[in-house]
Amino acid sequence: MDLAHTAICVSNLDRAMEFYDALGFEETNRFTLDGVENVYLGRDGDGDLQLRYDPDRTTPVAPNRADVDHIAFTVDDVEGTFETAIDAGAAPVLEPTEVDAAEAFAAFVEDPEGYTLEFYRWL
Repeated sequence: MDLAHTAICVSNLDRAMEFYDALGFEETNRFTLDGVENVYLGRDGDGDLQLRYDPDRTTPVAPNRADVDHIAFTVDDVEGTFETAIDAGAAPVLEPTEVDAAEAFAAFVEDPEGYTLEFYRWL
């Protein structure tokens, strides 16, 4: 079994697409179902990230209410990806650091929608 995609709700589709475009994602598919725009983004053949935008949503998009802790991406250059994300509008959560218990070098940011993203490489 392989993970196919991760779906996150966004309050501003254009802003979300600009942010993930800056991280090297490209649109791979798009459709609208029951008024909700679904845009799939891919990067280097990885599984897709699905952005869901509902213009009629009446409750705020809140990652903690969706029980999303973080979305992790393996990258070759943790520091460079961290800086690219910050330049694209992310807020720093954890500067690039070795996480001995996980045997990884990792950094965390909060994307413009408030989702926590992890960028890591194995040590």
